[in-house]
Amino acid sequence: MILDLIEGKDLFDYLAERGYALPEARAANIIFQLACALFYLKAFGVVHRDLKLENIMMTDNTDTSKPKIIDFGLARILYPGETTTEPYGTLGYVGPEILRKDPYSF
Repeated sequence: MILDLIEGKDLFDYLAERGYALPEARAANIIFQLACALFYLKAFGVVHRDLKLENIMMTDNTDTSKPKIIDFGLARILYPGETTTEPYGTLGYVGPEILRKDPYSF
């Protein structure tokens, strides 16, 4: 098994070190890279189900660092036409509609 060398911290710490403020162009670049990664995963039917700041690592601590999505422990492959209503994710990041007892109430 070969893994990428990640010398940076997670995106939460990356933002904390910068006072939770990034130049608009840098923020747009990070979001674009994450959107491309999610588009790629979607092409193969992969649903992460626990995407949060702590599950995005930055390759290093520079202002040109690239984001990498990690922790696919809750991920699942959904085949065409298949859906899921299972409530997964980290509790602190889950929307209130997911916590309702009736999964079809939202």
